[in-house]
Amino acid sequence: MIGSPMIAATFAAMALFPAGSAYALTLTNQGEAEQHLVIIQGGDESSSQEVFIAANQTLQDLCQDSCTIALENGLQESFEGNENVFIKDGGFTITE
Repeated sequence: MIGSPMIAATFAAMALFPAGSAYALTLTNQGEAEQHLVIIQGGDESSSQEVFIAANQTLQDLCQDSCTIALENGLQESFEGNENVFIKDGGFTITE
């Protein structure tokens, strides 16, 4: 049955997440100061990227796959690439 709610929901989901697309990490600086980060994509340090994120700023579509993010204070954390990550008080908080 073409008009069924299940089919409509399937097409709606396909529109939101096209085939081959990947989730990407979202990073929010909840601190009161700008943060200087180093992002290492997939463990390849030669492809590292320096990023500055202002207080209360959100960056989207980081880390299409796994990555490691290092803060100025030396703290590093590895991510899958589908998390919502928050920086506050010199550390990371993660939600998926």
